[in-house]
Amino acid sequence: MFPCPFPQRTSPDTLPAVILAAGRGERLHEGVTGELKPLTPLLGLTLLERAALACQAAGVTDCYVVVGYGKERLLPVLTALARRYRMRLHAIYNPCWPEGNGTSALATEPYLQGPFLLLMCDHVFDLTILEQLVAAGQRSEACLLAVDLRVDQVFDRDDATKVQLSGQRITAIGKELTSFEAIDTGLFYCHPVLFSVLQQARAEGDGSLSGGIRHLIAMQQMMAVPIGDRFWIDIDTAESLVYAEQGLLASLMPPGDRQQP
Repeated sequence: MFPCPFPQRTSPDTLPAVILAAGRGERLHEGVTGELKPLTPLLGLTLLERAALACQAAGVTDCYVVVGYGKERLLPVLTALARRYRMRLHAIYNPCWPEGNGTSALATEPYLQGPFLLLMCDHVFDLTILEQLVAAGQRSEACLLAVDLRVDQVFDRDDATKVQLSGQRITAIGKELTSFEAIDTGLFYCHPVLFSVLQQARAEGDGSLSGGIRHLIAMQQMMAVPIGDRFWIDIDTAESLVYAEQGLLASLMPPGDRQQP
């Protein structure tokens, strides 16, 4: 039940999760405390802790946490979290993390044989979104991305990753898109084909996760799962951290009393 000294390969019938926690997070550090981004507190829980608990709530207790910047401080935290919540939290070190988050996802390839969830440590979201992704993934051979169709209500939309859609099929992705129907929430249900396209994108000079996703789009292997009116936010700045606090507190109120933060 506790973390292994060396990560183990999952069995094909076990759904694990990959949590990306390797980045430096300079934009958030500028306005907060200089703390490591995964250890940033939000209403009594760190961002890393929230990501792990979200997986547990979806029935996933086997997580591969990719670390990079500040790994020496994160490793004992992962051990403590695994014992506290009785989860298997495998730390995977990615020395190439400055090249992009795609290299962090790629670092987990040796340990995954079947489908897996992929999420960002710095995204906070309604726990039922992962449950929705798991259910949708069981009915699809394509990779899935949870998307927000409320494009006019997304916090800091200019910095968000935009998504073009044709029905449920994703046709383009990127921050620079000027025409789009949805926003990328950073929550994925993936198949191992993701690793080959990440390798291809990296060979082309693009170490980002979006670079690999674009290859899946070209293969028509990337589908969208709309999240409806569920809450989520990408925490990149002090302002987004405050917004997340307000949104989480609002979710505790009776529906008739809730207001958008």
